[in-house]
Amino acid sequence: MSIKEDVKKLLNGSIDDKLDIIEKRTKERLASLLGVSEVPTEFEYISYEVTLKRFNRIGNEGMQSYSQEGLSMAFSDSDFSEYQDTIDEYRRKDEEAFYKPKKGVIRFV
Repeated sequence: MSIKEDVKKLLNGSIDDKLDIIEKRTKERLASLLGVSEVPTEFEYISYEVTLKRFNRIGNEGMQSYSQEGLSMAFSDSDFSEYQDTIDEYRRKDEEAFYKPKKGVIRFV
């Protein structure tokens, strides 16, 4: 699906269409932040919570705060900011595993 089609569905699509697109884009972004091609199952809760945040914010994208008749909402700059420590820890563990000295055997004949 193209970005153009995704935006059209976000503007005029059904609730299921909107949720599908938001979930897909959220998982793509989370995978990018984690440095993986597919989101590990241990991070599904982040995907769920950010998808819900983004769905509830439809129509208020780009706003930092919103107030109307006693209702006030504030949005963070990044939907993933409250999970950044968890994401950074995962990336650190992944990098440590990559650079960890590996044991092996070398034989000369």
